[in-house]
Amino acid sequence: MPSDGNPKLPYGNYFDVLQETKGEDRVKALIKCGKENDVKGETKTFMSNFLPYVEFHSATMTPNPTVVFKFTVQPSHQNGLNNMHGGATAALFDWCTSISLSLISKPGYWMFMGVTRNLSLSYLRPVPVGEVVLLECEVAHAGKRMCHLKGRMKRASDGVLLVTCEHDKVSTETSNA
Repeated sequence: MPSDGNPKLPYGNYFDVLQETKGEDRVKALIKCGKENDVKGETKTFMSNFLPYVEFHSATMTPNPTVVFKFTVQPSHQNGLNNMHGGATAALFDWCTSISLSLISKPGYWMFMGVTRNLSLSYLRPVPVGEVVLLECEVAHAGKRMCHLKGRMKRASDGVLLVTCEHDKVSTETSNA
């Protein structure tokens, strides 16, 4: 553990990002932080195969806090039919919907974005390798201990809905606001 008392986490300066940024800037900084640590070779996480292809697209606070990510499906994300693997899709939604909580997080309230208690996806259409998609990730509800997040993956070229997601999380904060 570093001398500042904060454990070394996979995203390196993760604590600095959370404490020094807010809202949309925090989302952008978390993406950048994860990408930079992978490039330096400091850490390899489960998301190392996804983060190079995740981009911030937009964010809004109304009617519900929502982040939109842009993502390009790579050959390393494919199943045997050259479409995005269902497990890869679930992992991407897990991370992206969780990051949407950073729009509202503050010390003692979803600062560490909790842990998953349920992640449910409905695969409506195949997502071929090379497809550029938009992931709309919404904070539908965030209480003191539990939250409900929603996600929609759409084809960037025409907005066709490809996958939907519902993600329930439990806060890991030691004290909640």
